[in-house]
Amino acid sequence: MSTLRIKGRGLVGGRAAGYALVTKSAFTFAHGVDPRTGLITDPRSGLKGQSMKGKVLVFPHGRGSTTGPTWFLETVRNQNHPAAIINHHSEPIIVIGAVLAKLLYGQHIPVVSGFKKNPAETINTGDFVSVDGDKGLVRIRRRRN
Repeated sequence: MSTLRIKGRGLVGGRAAGYALVTKSAFTFAHGVDPRTGLITDPRSGLKGQSMKGKVLVFPHGRGSTTGPTWFLETVRNQNHPAAIINHHSEPIIVIGAVLAKLLYGQHIPVVSGFKKNPAETINTGDFVSVDGDKGLVRIRRRRN
């Protein structure tokens, strides 16, 4: 099994690991996820019907409204949230959701962004990914084919 390391910028600290769930499309929590189940409902994501619970969610950048942090927090309240989030370019809506998850529910959901190359082009769904949000480090163990 091969291992790859990539470095970005840690936006929300903490460490987490899990299997990657990757979309090359912009992603939104608002109306894109069912917080009660953790299932992705947005057909534009290419992930419709898949669960984000406990996964490392990888997408290039967010899409959506200012209600995104509320939807994000509902996934946390229902314990259906991702383990970590990796973006090429993150925006405040994603970061706010992860920061509030820590403050309100004690859940550490690291967010790493700012990579030289879009991580959705490097990481594949099913790869095992370890995220260090304090250092901005991501370790990827390729899934076996």
